[in-house]
Amino acid sequence: MGARQGVVRPCVALFVCWMAAAGPAHANPSLEPQVVEIERLSINQHWRESAARIEALAAQPVEMSAEQRQRVEFVRLRNLGIAGAPRDAIEGFETLLREPMPAPLRVRAYTTAISIAANVEDWSLAFRWLSEALAFLPEAPGESARLLGVASYLHTLVGETGKARELALRGLSLVEGGDDPRAICHAMGDVALAEDHARHFTEAERWRHRQIEACSKAGDRIFTANGKYGVGKMLAGQGRPAEALTWAREALADFEAAGFDAGAWSARLVVADSLIATNRELDHAHDLLTDTLRYYREQGSDLAIAETEHLFARLAERRGDLPLALQHLKSAGSASEAAERMARERQLAYLQVEFDTRMKEQQIALLEAEKELAALQVTATRRWQWLLAAGLVALLATALLLTILLRRSFRERRRYRWQSEHDSLTRLLNYQQVRKDGEEAFDRARREGRPFTAIVADIDRFKEVNDRHGHAAGDEALRSLGTWITEEVGAQGIAGRSGGDEFTILLDGDRDQAQDLLRRLRGRIEPVTVFGHTVHFSISAGICQANGHATTLEQLVHDADQALYRAKYEGRDRTVCTSDAPPDAREGGGLVVVGSGIEFGRHVSERCLSEIREAQVVFCLTDPFALAMIQGFRPDTINLGVYYADGKDRRQTYREIDAAIMAEVLAGKRVCTVFYGHPGVFADVPHAVVRKAREAGIPARMEPGISAEACLYADLGIDPGRRGVHSMEATHFLHYDRVPDTAGLLLLWQVALSGDLSCTRFHAEREGLQALVDRLQRWYPPDHEVILYEAARLPIESARVDRVALRDLPDAHYEEYTTLVIPPLGELRVGGGADPVGDPEPGTGPTR
Repeated sequence: MGARQGVVRPCVALFVCWMAAAGPAHANPSLEPQVVEIERLSINQHWRESAARIEALAAQPVEMSAEQRQRVEFVRLRNLGIAGAPRDAIEGFETLLREPMPAPLRVRAYTTAISIAANVEDWSLAFRWLSEALAFLPEAPGESARLLGVASYLHTLVGETGKARELALRGLSLVEGGDDPRAICHAMGDVALAEDHARHFTEAERWRHRQIEACSKAGDRIFTANGKYGVGKMLAGQGRPAEALTWAREALADFEAAGFDAGAWSARLVVADSLIATNRELDHAHDLLTDTLRYYREQGSDLAIAETEHLFARLAERRGDLPLALQHLKSAGSASEAAERMARERQLAYLQVEFDTRMKEQQIALLEAEKELAALQVTATRRWQWLLAAGLVALLATALLLTILLRRSFRERRRYRWQSEHDSLTRLLNYQQVRKDGEEAFDRARREGRPFTAIVADIDRFKEVNDRHGHAAGDEALRSLGTWITEEVGAQGIAGRSGGDEFTILLDGDRDQAQDLLRRLRGRIEPVTVFGHTVHFSISAGICQANGHATTLEQLVHDADQALYRAKYEGRDRTVCTSDAPPDAREGGGLVVVGSGIEFGRHVSERCLSEIREAQVVFCLTDPFALAMIQGFRPDTINLGVYYADGKDRRQTYREIDAAIMAEVLAGKRVCTVFYGHPGVFADVPHAVVRKAREAGIPARMEPGISAEACLYADLGIDPGRRGVHSMEATHFLHYDRVPDTAGLLLLWQVALSGDLSCTRFHAEREGLQALVDRLQRWYPPDHEVILYEAARLPIESARVDRVALRDLPDAHYEEYTTLVIPPLGELRVGGGADPVGDPEPGTGPTR
């Protein structure tokens, strides 16, 4: 900052960093280590570290004592001051200081609050809080040094540098030789600041070096960085810019590492000043000044703005741009005027709090007169500057500046628009822009009666490319394919990346032209080399030409996508064309019924996923979580759950589901139907549609899945081979004369719907459950322990295993899928009336 007055505002903010060690033990010792850790982190780490610990502590159910809460709140408010929210911090301190609290903590809170009030230039509040804090010093003599430090700082700001130096030295004498290294660090910083503002550069530099040494030992990162900043500033003031540049850059790095923005901006000014003085990196100095000026204007720091504008003027003068230098000098004059007003307001606030005599009134009147005179002088200076800046030079400079700004703005808008419309990897249009441009082209082609064709293509077995060669190889394959598509399509159509490894091309032409384009594209595909590995790949594509059946672009692309699935199904590395007319009812169709398992993410098999991907039509009757995952990679999946409704006969629902599936199967399409769990266990529709398809001569098969029964054996630790299993639907057990084998395991499914012959209920009714209990008590005692079981459907869930007495079943909680597990009763008996025996030892049964 050279020999001129330094920027005050970052130094103001620096005083927010004052904070003492933890207080005495409190009412809740279990939380005390966490509170102490929060206080420690706020001193020697980035403020976000202590803020994160405060949030974690607030989430704990254990309640803090009143003093612990006040200490944590003190750190939170201090963090607000550092993070750039001083007004919120002041409002919080006003609330905190109204509460009863120990005197040492209160004085520490006053010290930090005074610093923040000065930071926002609320001088009346700062001096009032200083006056209030002095009343508590007799109860907290250990905090005297801190309060003397902040008093020294306020006297520095009102120009009382002699008094400021006296107060700072008194504070240092109280802590020097003590066992509080951080207090010594702060006290030395106070003395250095007073010498700085008294323009004793050599003496201030000496104190700054002592501050750096003391603060480094104390582990105070922000005050250590402040010391380095002060050394750089003093060196600049003594005409040693090269040395000042080194110190300022170190300070800037340390401030940024500590998250102290105000100090970082102050250090940037010293860096810029030193660069200008040494005539080095002037462009970098210009960038630093531009960012700094924007920051201080946002903060409303007039003195800092004036300082920055003066440096801008020096930079322009160094570059030989005198009109621009004059313009910055004019702006510096305006900011200096506002800064002088603020300085007089500080002096007025100081006098209003410090004096109650007639001399106070005379000084205030004199300051106000000086204020008016200074305002007149600044007005005269401004007029003189405007006269000098008037004329052709100012007009030409303004026109040139506007032209540069307009050109830059136009380039930026064009660049941002391009980025919003294109895929960054392939540089093709993104999905949204392809659909937007495609809608216009599709409508135009329909109006003019011209052919229009959609192509959907992707890389064959792209996942294997990523898995085997790494994502860098996959990215290179996508990038190369995007380049070849761009060159082949040209102005003939619209090309874009739809997502993942899938591409969409929309052509103003017919399917023959689309096939020619794909042949040329395949001819250009060649292996790519990444990190010494050569990767070979091919593409599959689907083509659909709009011939009147497809009335929307969405439908046209969907049909092309279905053609792509056919290309995959028929062996990949090929092109399949589709037409608007439905396919022949017997050509290439088929049905496969697969099971999703109970936890889709864990239980689904690769075979099941392959069938879902390759099918032309996918139906799904699963839980909502599995449905959402399937729709993630097959958005056209049809949800069969919509056929269910409260009060609706489930047999009618089954008939409607059956009809929906068979309509697509009989239309000659490859249909995949996904059912929850195992599709062949306690499910009528899967068996029915497989049977009907086979009767119609259409290939149909069923792929197994993990059932709830399989999960039951695993979760309950039951081996069905030990005692045998009797498994049936609960209503079936009630309705028919079935006799359970009490020596074996009895499983009753859908127990919540017991007795529902209407097939309309989805919830449990006590009457049906009581009827089931009454029937079971023919063979089992009322106090026999049974299990209500529900398999987990998500990895984050646990299976439900509730053990209750048989008699209590009517009052238990049920879901539609709750299973009743009745353990064996009594011992097994050997055939022929022999004595009862226990279970055979594991491993003695037949090998399975």
